[in-house]
Amino acid sequence: MSSITRKLAKTGTAALVAATAMTGLTVLPAHADASGIAATAIAEANNGPCAHGGYVPGDGSSNSCGSGGSSAEAWCADFAGWVWARNGVAHLGDLSPSAASFFDYGRRYGTLHNTPQVGDAVVFNYNYGTDRADHVALVVAVGGGRVTFVGGNEGHSSGYRSGIVQRDTPPQWGVGQAPFGQTISGYISPVFNNTPAANPNPSTLPTGTLVKSPNGPGVKVIISGSGVPIAGSDVAPDGYDLSKIVQVDDAAFNALPTSPPTGTVVHDMAGGAARYVVVNGVALPISGADWTSGGYGTRQDMGVPSSWLQGAVQGTLPSGWVVMDQSGADPSRYVMVNGSALPISGTEWTADHYDQRMLMGVPGDWLRAAAARPLPNGTVVMDQNGTDPSRYVTAGGAAAAIAGSEWSAEGYSNQPAVGVPGAWLGRAAAATPAEGTLIKGQAGTDPSVYVVVRNTALPLTNAEFSGPYAGRDIVAVPETWEGKLTARPLANGTVVKNVSGADPSVYVMAGGMAVALSGADYTGLGYDKRPLVGVPGTWEASAAGKAAPSDGTLLLSPDSSTVWQVVGGGNKKALAASDFGPGKLDLNDVVSVPTALTTKLPTVTQ
Repeated sequence: MSSITRKLAKTGTAALVAATAMTGLTVLPAHADASGIAATAIAEANNGPCAHGGYVPGDGSSNSCGSGGSSAEAWCADFAGWVWARNGVAHLGDLSPSAASFFDYGRRYGTLHNTPQVGDAVVFNYNYGTDRADHVALVVAVGGGRVTFVGGNEGHSSGYRSGIVQRDTPPQWGVGQAPFGQTISGYISPVFNNTPAANPNPSTLPTGTLVKSPNGPGVKVIISGSGVPIAGSDVAPDGYDLSKIVQVDDAAFNALPTSPPTGTVVHDMAGGAARYVVVNGVALPISGADWTSGGYGTRQDMGVPSSWLQGAVQGTLPSGWVVMDQSGADPSRYVMVNGSALPISGTEWTADHYDQRMLMGVPGDWLRAAAARPLPNGTVVMDQNGTDPSRYVTAGGAAAAIAGSEWSAEGYSNQPAVGVPGAWLGRAAAATPAEGTLIKGQAGTDPSVYVVVRNTALPLTNAEFSGPYAGRDIVAVPETWEGKLTARPLANGTVVKNVSGADPSVYVMAGGMAVALSGADYTGLGYDKRPLVGVPGTWEASAAGKAAPSDGTLLLSPDSSTVWQVVGGGNKKALAASDFGPGKLDLNDVVSVPTALTTKLPTVTQ
């Protein structure tokens, strides 16, 4: 079944008339039982699309045969409908050239189920959002741990260019499994003409109808063919009248999708101005601007149970979904990963095969918020196209590289690695973790907890972790990556203060030393124009206790225009203008410090 052809096309009225006139066939029901369906289907094995002048379902809706012995269309549904029609199956008018029409048939008449039975139609890759499917075949045998299908428009044969009727016997597969690489969506039993009338199919009832099965207390409200559950707490505030419940078959009740179809605009039945669009069971908020620009105001607005809406608002779109701004104001495309929308560059759109995924329009304001949301800490990611073979774990909006030795030793190999756009990954790998992120080595070799301050990891004492930094989550990170952050000194010129407030002094960083600033220094040296960064008090005290900045630090004090360079472990030497320029020292690296510091450093000439 490797070359199953999609069966999606709709046939117009003119084509239907032409097909009926061309074949002149009158389809008569044979015997109304499942074994007759199996026998009829098996007898057609190896036939092409033009056997019997073409496979024409009993309602005459289409003909599989085109010119030259080839198919007129993808004809799997034509074949399945033809077999059903010859065996007394009712309601053939509900079928069409679409494979998905068999799935809809099962929902409508309550015969959609999960266990294969002889005579059933089996539908592959059904999509609730688009009401489309990739293939339909017929079950002709079940037993011995195996199930046998017969389907039209499968495989190839030397006489036919577009498939034949083919018999396939894989192991017994269930719903959600994928024989031949196509996922089984459900089995649909036929309703025969001699079958007594049953309870109404709930999916065909008008929106707003309340339904329940005779075998349970649950009640659902029908919304566009779906059955959204109603909680007891919804009945009074949402105004549901339980005296008007319609009883339906148990199987059909349970088969109802529990979320409105994708694209449905909804609001809380209990009231309120907020509006949402349903996408894969998730309720995305529609802003006032999106209501018009996204065209949502032109759709029917459905009231839904409050309890369902509260849960749907908390949901996230599945990772891997590709989305775009419904209004088109943002032309970019994004892929969803753990609730965040990651931008896809133009080259990645095709190179990474994102163009082959379903593209879903979403409200623009919601999309901008999702694009600004960093990936959750601890997400393991990789380059979608494999150009960068490394693996990373997210921490504070940055992507921390995982060394090869850490991949298994630190347990990252036990987590799924999510493919992300390479351009986004490159930016994240070069990014600074968010200010205030708490990190700890994944391996546990270093038991310390650190806080990220200006891309530097500063250690915390237990008291500080329980005090000023209490309540923050700790991100486990690769220790190799953590080591780079802990070894990096806080940038020169950073103005710091004890985050706890225990020490009211303000300091400026110079070569790893925290240099105390008086009130006059703070304003006179211009540090009042820079942000004041909170740091752990213990670390600050240690940095303030250093005797001198590290060698190579460039200093300037207000008593002189001389720029000094720290040398020899705490001495200073004067620099000339000729020491600066391209390929030499940079004046931008000079740190302004109080005169007291430069005065206490011995001067040397060398």
